[in-house]
Amino acid sequence: MTDREDDEESTTNSDAAAVPIWLTATLDDARAADFESPILTSPTADCATLNATYNEALNALDAQGEHDPSPSTRVFHFLAALTSMHFRPDQPHEPYGPLMQWADGRRTAIPSDFRGHGDVLEELAARTSQPVLRARLCDLCWLLDRKRGKMALAAVQAYTEVVEKSERSEITYRFAAEPGALQYEASSYLRRALQLGRAVGWNKPPVLTARAAVVRLREGALTAKQHAAVRWFCSLDLDFTVSDPAVIGDGVTSMLATESEASNPLRDFDLWQVAARAYRQAKDEANMHRANSEAAECLVTHATAQDGSAMLHAHFLSNAIAALHGIPGKKDRRTELRHKLIDVQTGVPDEMEVFSETIDLKETAEEVQRIVGEADLLDMLFLVARLSRSPEQAELEAEARRMIAEHPLLSVFGGAHLDRHGKVLSRTGAAGLRDNADDSAVQDHIAQAERLRRQVFIHGRIEPALQMVRGRYHVSDETFVALLQHSAAVPHDLLATIARGFACFVQGDLVSATYILTPLLEAMLRYILRNRGHDVTIFDDATETQQDRTISSLFEQMRPELVAVLTADITADLERVFLTKPGPSLRHAVAHGLLHDGDPYGSDAMYGCWLIYRLCLLPLFAQTAAVRSSLGGTL
Repeated sequence: MTDREDDEESTTNSDAAAVPIWLTATLDDARAADFESPILTSPTADCATLNATYNEALNALDAQGEHDPSPSTRVFHFLAALTSMHFRPDQPHEPYGPLMQWADGRRTAIPSDFRGHGDVLEELAARTSQPVLRARLCDLCWLLDRKRGKMALAAVQAYTEVVEKSERSEITYRFAAEPGALQYEASSYLRRALQLGRAVGWNKPPVLTARAAVVRLREGALTAKQHAAVRWFCSLDLDFTVSDPAVIGDGVTSMLATESEASNPLRDFDLWQVAARAYRQAKDEANMHRANSEAAECLVTHATAQDGSAMLHAHFLSNAIAALHGIPGKKDRRTELRHKLIDVQTGVPDEMEVFSETIDLKETAEEVQRIVGEADLLDMLFLVARLSRSPEQAELEAEARRMIAEHPLLSVFGGAHLDRHGKVLSRTGAAGLRDNADDSAVQDHIAQAERLRRQVFIHGRIEPALQMVRGRYHVSDETFVALLQHSAAVPHDLLATIARGFACFVQGDLVSATYILTPLLEAMLRYILRNRGHDVTIFDDATETQQDRTISSLFEQMRPELVAVLTADITADLERVFLTKPGPSLRHAVAHGLLHDGDPYGSDAMYGCWLIYRLCLLPLFAQTAAVRSSLGGTL
């Protein structure tokens, strides 16, 4: 976030202290301002670049010592705030979100802030020749006032114009490796255009033009054999049923049939899944089963290539078995793969050290921004997971006992830990005046020290790092689906849900991230242990039923197995954050509705989300080069 966005709470006069200056722009200002002068020569297809340009223009005006804002200044502030919003077309009902939000509610601009400024938005949209800016102005105007149907159609036309200009290389997408419209951003613009088209008229001329662009780019991606683009635009076409699904399925299978033997199995797996989805929508069960079978065999091929890592080999074999489920005639193949999986799992304990990672970074946010800012998106995502490691349990206990010994009066009496309503949640015993400190007093000191460490870590490292990621890249569910399918900590049947949780975490939607990821930690731990050959079920002799172990049972009854897989430090860190008291006991709070509105933005919940994020990326630390090669141009 720029200094300009940090200062958005500034106002034009003391009587309007609660109104940001960018909301003081009026219709007369919109009519009088020369607001296009900073962006006339900008060939960008990205709002973030426009945002930076307007902020630079405002900084230049500040340098001139202007104390009474002119109409242009107020409109520049208005447009800088509007272009700062995070574009998320995968959420059609909330396509724009804040660039940054804090626990106390203070935030950058969100759509509802502009309510009452519909005439200003419409006036600026009518005057601008920049299609990216016009698309956002029109879209936001309609989003806030559904009676302005013409603005929705104008937004559809503007989004399509952006894509068409990028096809002609007249404008370019930020960070695009090459010109053209076969980019993820183009599919995002068309996705939003079709969402608007569904709402205001599927067969109206601007929407027909957008639909034609989807078909054109899908066919272009298939012809060019750009695999990532094929997945983006075929999925977009299927989402809105623009074309005959059978045609899409045939197109993808034809392209795969002409692939060389050196093709990427994971990449082909994604494309076979697209083909299977197309045939399912076309109600062609035979071809659907064939495509699903081919997708599963891609996972087997990729698993076989992981001979250097039994952990990854087992992960992909397990996913292949799951992918074959329900396909007629594949029972024997599933049995064969299960036997192979059991053989592979015997080698997993020998490589558990991949879950331990040492990292030495400076504590300052400026240093984090410098390090993260020099990386591409894949490196950024890994760096976020590497910004710290779980503290050593032995050191925490030793430090707690040292503090108790040096300051005995701090713990001479026991204590009660209360919630915000005054209820006693847990009690801590007295430490005593000798070296034999009560274990509960030691754990209390550890909890206090860890609470402070989490606050420093979140505010000094994670928030600046995520801010850099958001500022430079559009991170969506698909970003994490592409990455997490390589992780041995992510169950295949929860891949999309976990990806959504991590996308929300990176985007700053911490409410969604906390409530998605926290319950899924239990499934991840069971999956990790199951893939190591451990039985994670309980058999009830009385009822003759079998149940999966809960997370509490895993930590109580299978702690040695967890430590063998995750290391003692990570196991203890997970337990402190999610289970034990004193401590945030995050899983209990989420499961029983004990969190309040601001709690997901606190350091405890953010750290919990980050810890799950790190857990899922840990298996990939030793496979970074292979992951980058597998992803190709996806990230």
